[in-house]
Amino acid sequence: MNDLIDFLVVARRETYAIPHGTAVGDGTEQMIFDQGPWRYRDRYAGRNPYGGHEIVWRDGVVVWMKNYIAEVLSDIRPLEEIYAFQREVLGQPDPEHLMRGPASYVSGPYSYANTVEGDLARFQGEEAIAWQDTPVYRMIFHGSLIGQ
Repeated sequence: MNDLIDFLVVARRETYAIPHGTAVGDGTEQMIFDQGPWRYRDRYAGRNPYGGHEIVWRDGVVVWMKNYIAEVLSDIRPLEEIYAFQREVLGQPDPEHLMRGPASYVSGPYSYANTVEGDLARFQGEEAIAWQDTPVYRMIFHGSLIGQ
């Protein structure tokens, strides 16, 4: 589990800083990061709302997955600005809270909250972004280790 945690910290930092993934050709985009025996892929579709999944392989075998669906709730701020704040948050992964982002984060008028039940082995949760205390974004997610 510690190897998975260490890998997810690096993979998320490297991929969440990217504003757009690579088009796959089937209406989805993806971001991929490889390091040694590990591979991480975040594949998603849509703009608002959007959804996707993260998968981690070790030696070519799937070991962990997360599914998510998200939506910008308000047009008081531009989508790109909200997503730029989200990338800022997610580009600083917390090894103690890797199901999405840290438990909380504040930058200027934006605030981020991540509520999770469970741990990296099996979890569900919700991510929220507010601008001046007005909710502007929400994601729900769940995932777990994958048995062989």
